[in-house]
Amino acid sequence: MNKSQQLLMILLIMLPSVTLAKPFIPEQDNQIIERLPERLFQSKTSQKIKVLRAQLKNHPNDWSAASQLAQYYIELSQTQADPRYMGYAQSVLNPWWQTSLPPLTALLMRAIIRQNAHDFTGANTDLERILKVQPGHIQANLIKATIATVQGNYRTAIQHCRQLMRRSSMIMALVCQSTPASLSGEAESSYRILHRVLSTHVPMLKKDKAWAWTALAEIAWRLGYFRAADQHFQTALQSGIKDFYLYRVYADYLLQQRRPFDVIELLTSETQNDSLLLRLALANQMIHSEQLTEQIALLNERYDANRKRGSTLHKGDEARFMLRLQGQPQAALQLAKQNWQVQREPADTYILLQSAIAANDNEIVQKTAHWLNQQGSSDVLVRQLLASQADKGDEI
Repeated sequence: MNKSQQLLMILLIMLPSVTLAKPFIPEQDNQIIERLPERLFQSKTSQKIKVLRAQLKNHPNDWSAASQLAQYYIELSQTQADPRYMGYAQSVLNPWWQTSLPPLTALLMRAIIRQNAHDFTGANTDLERILKVQPGHIQANLIKATIATVQGNYRTAIQHCRQLMRRSSMIMALVCQSTPASLSGEAESSYRILHRVLSTHVPMLKKDKAWAWTALAEIAWRLGYFRAADQHFQTALQSGIKDFYLYRVYADYLLQQRRPFDVIELLTSETQNDSLLLRLALANQMIHSEQLTEQIALLNERYDANRKRGSTLHKGDEARFMLRLQGQPQAALQLAKQNWQVQREPADTYILLQSAIAANDNEIVQKTAHWLNQQGSSDVLVRQLLASQADKGDEI
């Protein structure tokens, strides 16, 4: 049993006794960018935002008001999957953005904004400054682990997950570690232990429940436990919160399972989100829907707008768009390669392999397969994809 497996077992034993696009920045406060849904202005949060904005207008250097307002914007961006709010948060933080010694809270929010914009280098710099002062900082370690996992640095991710044991609950540390461990040769043990823990119905916040069961569903999916994966996705959906990451990966699962009508039911009302609109279009492509033409045109407009803003947020999705909906494998491969330099999640690796195979670039296929072997990947879909390529006579 290696060190990661030992830690997973320790977490399991101890659990019962523990508690649980580059954002656009408006140049002026009165600049109208887009009319937001009326319901956003009727919530308690919107009323608090109005009060804080008025307070900052009279006292521009009021850090207390600025930090509260920026936090509200960040939370809205996350719950609404709307990057514009990250831009508003950055605008609020601007007086502290360039200072040499900003408050730790400012560093954390700046790291979150940079992570959202895929500026992982800048985010990591801010997080390291926080951890130098507070090595056990929960959110800083969690974000560091997330970034490391996205970039394929699984050992680093696991190290930061271990820091959560000191300040957070064992369940959070376990969920955090399960994903990078499952991607680096320990998928079976990670799945078995996390499943056993979550099945004990440990009390969790709704957002943590969605995160935990989604992580378990993804591991099951990669292992080829499709029925279990579907059950875990359903449990995550029953958490009672709107989690756009969950919607995205569950839609991908449903597409892979050739269940387009379930995708349509899940995503019909979520077309404001580019990633979800793409998956809705892919589902409509499967059933030859008349809506597909309109959705392709809308996606073209959005990707074009992203390029004009210099955004790199959606290159993996755009690669999938070019490959599956536009039939342009060479363009898809260029986008997938650019995307893979920034992030290497399973979906990013998969679209890179698909694009390379479609574009007859066996060198990229070989290099990617070699990287996966080094990581100890046990992804069933990837193995099937590579096996089909080998059956054609191409050496992997």
